[in-house]
Amino acid sequence: MFKSILLVGAIGVGSFGDYVAHELIKDPTHFTRIAFFNNISRPTDEAKKARIQELKAQGFEIIDAADYASPKAYEGFDCVLSFLGNHGLYLQPAIIDAAIEAGVRHFYPSEYGADITEGQNWTQRYYKYKVQTREHLDAKAQEIPDLGWTYYLLGRLTEWSVISHFGFDNKNAKAKIYGTSSGRQSLISAQDSARYLVETLKEPLSPQAKGRRRTYRISGSDPTYAEIFEILERVTGRKYDVTYLDVESAKQEEAQAKVSGDIDAELAASHKLIQGREGTLLPRPWDNDRFPQIHPKNVEETLREAFASERAKLVYGLE
Repeated sequence: MFKSILLVGAIGVGSFGDYVAHELIKDPTHFTRIAFFNNISRPTDEAKKARIQELKAQGFEIIDAADYASPKAYEGFDCVLSFLGNHGLYLQPAIIDAAIEAGVRHFYPSEYGADITEGQNWTQRYYKYKVQTREHLDAKAQEIPDLGWTYYLLGRLTEWSVISHFGFDNKNAKAKIYGTSSGRQSLISAQDSARYLVETLKEPLSPQAKGRRRTYRISGSDPTYAEIFEILERVTGRKYDVTYLDVESAKQEEAQAKVSGDIDAELAASHKLIQGREGTLLPRPWDNDRFPQIHPKNVEETLREAFASERAKLVYGLE
């Protein structure tokens, strides 16, 4: 069982790693050491400074380092959890190598989304660096028999399923969606997913559980786009004008973005293609029943809370 854990990419306010941090605050006694990697080579704004001080006040350790590839930062930890976003995923193999050199033997790669082994996901641009990370872990496992990892798959986080990245224009109550109204996706709230993740950290690495190389599939429900827009209209009190686009035409958007050098647009187009093909529909069986004490919120409850939050104008483009 894990006693000392290091979270990488989890300091950012409002990130999924931040949600996990808040859950760890509620029950830190299970672990002897919980630390957050602080990359001091990156700019630090006032919000980040305040968050670091808050984490310290709550009893967490901050590991300051200017280089993800330095083994010293990972010394003394059983498990490293990566919460790096799209533009940091390429760093994961270097992080894994440095942590292995420091004695770490278990990793949670940044897999908090779809099952990339399903359908056509493995070959999609959006998952390029997640695929490379999995292949790197498999290669290292040939050298290190006791190396382990946990793939924590959730489908999609509800709060971020209705942002502009996926074709939603909440300010004007419009949307352009690749796919059809009957297309499904698996959704769960960020808070509930973080609660489940912390519980997986407490499960023993035994054959009776899931062993040393684990995959958890945990989500909340599989709504269609039609159901999501019905919920959005109840939450916002506005009727959405929705246009459904041919799924495969997202390839053209992706190609154009690649030519222009707009990586964010390229990733968004790739993600729309995945979504339109139901690539974020999490295959069952799910592992929710392993943790019956958690009762996840439904989509409407989650979106009502999200749209009523202070960050709603920024996250949902309402300004």
